[in-house]
Amino acid sequence: MGLANLRRPDGLGKDPDRAETRAKQLAEIDEDWNCPWPLNWQRHYAVLHDLTAADGALPDIAPDVTFDGDDLGR
Repeated sequence: MGLANLRRPDGLGKDPDRAETRAKQLAEIDEDWNCPWPLNWQRHYAVLHDLTAADGALPDIAPDVTFDGDDLGR
């Protein structure tokens, strides 16, 4: 099961005690597992991070340049 599914309402289970336990366990692994920023921002960040891996510089990306349907230039 992906994290996107866990972030949905009742994604950690309908039992509130179990959901709280699961949330604490996930926070121990990564405190940002349930990030406050939108998931599309996180996808954009991951792609842009990979682009900088080659030489440490981010290329100029104009609006409407897309990757897998995401507008990276936005």
